[in-house]
Amino acid sequence: MPRTVTFPVVAGALMLLSFACGGDGDETGSDATGVAVVVSSASATATPPPSPTASPTPTPSPSPLQVCSPNPDPATLTVLQVETPEAEAKTTIPVHVRGWSSNIGEEDKVVFVAVVDQKQDVLQTNEVPPQPREFRVPPAGLEITEFTRPFAIDILLDDVTRETPFCIWVYQDVDEEGMARGVVQVPIVVEPR
Repeated sequence: MPRTVTFPVVAGALMLLSFACGGDGDETGSDATGVAVVVSSASATATPPPSPTASPTPTPSPSPLQVCSPNPDPATLTVLQVETPEAEAKTTIPVHVRGWSSNIGEEDKVVFVAVVDQKQDVLQTNEVPPQPREFRVPPAGLEITEFTRPFAIDILLDDVTRETPFCIWVYQDVDEEGMARGVVQVPIVVEPR
């Protein structure tokens, strides 16, 4: 009985023959039967070079609150420290100001706490007496003397209807012209209630 050979079987046999005869996957010449065998091999695809990764843009840090003018005479940490509010803090009314002085207890001295607006107008100045020192811990860096005492005040501000920046000035002395000496400045934002 004659056997029937299908085209896929013939094509597969011819491919094998082509490879066995040293074919490299390219077009080969015709065989003895006059049939051209074309074998295509998968061509390698070029891998695109990696594109440079964009370096991350740093998130801009918030700019410091620019409500305080340059400090005319900065206080040293050994003499005067403000603990509350912290610089650039958001607070509500009343604004609680608390700190320590190394010599406020001497001869009944006071600490002046002033509120300055963005136009550098002094809205109010308060004289704050020393408080008792018992059962309280002074902050690090403050010179501890027999006159070291804490101070505190709650400041009321009128007409705050939106977030408003202010500069708190804390100082103990003024010079002959009435200018503050030994100043601690604290920029804050007051939110309405």
